[in-house]
Amino acid sequence: MNSVQSSALAPSSASDSKGLARWAGALSLVQGLLLFVPLTVLGAAINWPESLSDPAEIALPRILEQESGVRLGYVSYLIYSVLFAITMILLVRYAKSRKAMGLGSMITGFAIASTVARCIGIIRWLVPVPVLAELYAATADESERTAISVAFEALNSFGGTIGEALGVSIFAAISIGLFAIAVLKTKAMPAWLGIFGLIAALSILATAVELIGIDASTLIFLGTTVVQLWFLAIGIWLLLRGGRPAAAAVG
Repeated sequence: MNSVQSSALAPSSASDSKGLARWAGALSLVQGLLLFVPLTVLGAAINWPESLSDPAEIALPRILEQESGVRLGYVSYLIYSVLFAITMILLVRYAKSRKAMGLGSMITGFAIASTVARCIGIIRWLVPVPVLAELYAATADESERTAISVAFEALNSFGGTIGEALGVSIFAAISIGLFAIAVLKTKAMPAWLGIFGLIAALSILATAVELIGIDASTLIFLGTTVVQLWFLAIGIWLLLRGGRPAAAAVG
């Protein structure tokens, strides 16, 4: 009786796995490519991400001059950040459809925490910072400009710590790292994707050295590149082989 039930459920399970493979694969590809939009738009407008540490007297006038580019770039970065949680959730669902897998709740939890933290960091550039830029441009009084500069530095430090340090460097690294470990333990995907995921997780975790005052500009570029390549690799694999039976797909 149990074997009959298993046979009856198998086609539906296989169909679900194929559907999840398509969705997770497509979103992984989008996730891997979408970061190039804010990199291109914000890079041209305000020399992002190098400009994140610029002082108020440089950052605020430039943000006002490039307001449309700043808004477009950070809105695209916001979409990219929200998509991270959705993509990780779909990857977990796909992996669970192939093999029984633990750590799923932790992976999705840290992915959601990463997205929330990133969004908090990004919102500062869409709402309060443009207001400070307008106030800075509207006054020639040095004491007022000093007060605005202090407010900007505090806001930028707070938002950067939450968005970049916690959201990207720590929470995203933990989510990707746990997923990679789960893949290696369950063989729901090829081992090389799990190993690649661990390398990606460690590469962005390394950027957390900013918290102890070490310049991480090079590490940020390298870490971000490795993570995007991992998403592209996992997306391509899912679309090409993810819908096959587990043994055939991984083998």
